[in-house]
Amino acid sequence: MADPRSAPLLAVSVCLSDGQRILVVERGRGAFAGKLSLPGGKVRFGETLLTAARRELAEETRLSVGDLAFLTLHEAIDDAFHAVIAVYAGVLDSDDAPQAGDDAASVHLLTIDEIRRAELRKQTTDGLAAVAERALEALSHGTKAGP
Repeated sequence: MADPRSAPLLAVSVCLSDGQRILVVERGRGAFAGKLSLPGGKVRFGETLLTAARRELAEETRLSVGDLAFLTLHEAIDDAFHAVIAVYAGVLDSDDAPQAGDDAASVHLLTIDEIRRAELRKQTTDGLAAVAERALEALSHGTKAGP
């Protein structure tokens, strides 16, 4: 059997904001259980990044949103894990009602300051605040959906 560390994992995440708050999930299982993170996960073979992002968002939050824009690539690397994550950003409408599903134990709407404080307490996946800040900036400048 191949060593799972022989190649990075390809993953996606989605950063939705209502302009003030960011939608995050608390991971319910796996290596990141208990950590706050953006909704997301592994890309399946034959699946486009955008399709994977929409699927993961629906699985973890029960949401289906309109436009999503490619935001950035984020790398998560430590001794036992290496993922390349395609991050998408979009608008969370006021009538959206996220609900935890799949491996999300809970969902939260947090301000960037709340995310920063949680990150200082090691309650988030690495780099969450920086990605959330970048998404807020892009969305405030009217970023449109990309590939």
